[in-house]
Amino acid sequence: MSLMNYIKSERSESFPTFHPEERSDEGSLKRMHYLMDTFLCIEVFYADEDKAKEVMEKAFREAVRIEGVLTRFKDESEVCRINNYSFDKPCIITKELADLISNCIEFSRKTGGAFDITIAPLIRLWVNAAKQNIIPSPNEISSLLQNTGYENIILDSESSAIAFARPLLKIDFGAVGKGYGLDRMVEILKENRVEKARLDFGGHLYYMDSQGYKGEAVGIRNPLCPDEAIEAVTIKNQSISTSANYERNFNVLGRAYSHLINPCTGQPVETDILSVSVISDSGLVSDILSTAIFILGLKQGMELIEDMDNVEAVIITNNRGRLEIYSSRDRASHLPAAGRKVPLLERGEENNV
Repeated sequence: MSLMNYIKSERSESFPTFHPEERSDEGSLKRMHYLMDTFLCIEVFYADEDKAKEVMEKAFREAVRIEGVLTRFKDESEVCRINNYSFDKPCIITKELADLISNCIEFSRKTGGAFDITIAPLIRLWVNAAKQNIIPSPNEISSLLQNTGYENIILDSESSAIAFARPLLKIDFGAVGKGYGLDRMVEILKENRVEKARLDFGGHLYYMDSQGYKGEAVGIRNPLCPDEAIEAVTIKNQSISTSANYERNFNVLGRAYSHLINPCTGQPVETDILSVSVISDSGLVSDILSTAIFILGLKQGMELIEDMDNVEAVIITNNRGRLEIYSSRDRASHLPAAGRKVPLLERGEENNV
């Protein structure tokens, strides 16, 4: 989870804002809903309009349910209950949540701790620092690092029991909520025999297609000119998630800091990476890796991607004022941005991450 997402969650009250269905020029039905402090748009291609509305309603209800399970800001949520009562005492949770936590722990191991759902106390520290315009002391950071770390989650997957080995440890799914939600909604669409759909959850995209279409072209924004697309990729039955470091910074004592916190150091990330886009058949995986690669850096990030199946990445860096694009599709060499700009896609803003 990023610092700015945490601030946003504290300041805003999530409210269900529904927008009526719209029929697009392509014959699809589109609907938008506000949740998880962002907009979720589902576009379904279905000949029967009534059936399309019914399926979209099921998908939206699933997203609302997931938000209710994963939020840590509502007392009645399962995550809030875990955070309040799991220190040194097992707490029984649903199999769904146990499986999600197990997946997160596995990716924490794979990324060497670059992804970690236990860093909420560190994010809180930097949130307060930004509000008070002070730098946290080394002792404050060190103390919280002792109370974080995925290895301090004690999970019994068979009994769905969870406990924490540290008193201040908390879990937070802000970094994976949208990706997990996309995966669940796609399952619902498939179960209801939807053959083609587009989903956009706050810029995290999923293109679903069980027919013979070529796929969906998606533009990746130019970090220095966000109204332009600097690279294009094609996805089919895949998601793409982008973590960016060029807009969402915060300032303390006149210095700009990244909104992403390194779980290993407790410090905001310092990197030449401007954006990371990860393509995967799983929204959860795309969410996790786009954040983790930012923490790991270019070399380790690319090595991580090379060791994984069905995952690709596009990393844009700032090399002394010059943008460079590194793509796992072309692992032999990096690709300088000069001469590789592509125009914004015809579908406009919604397809640019």
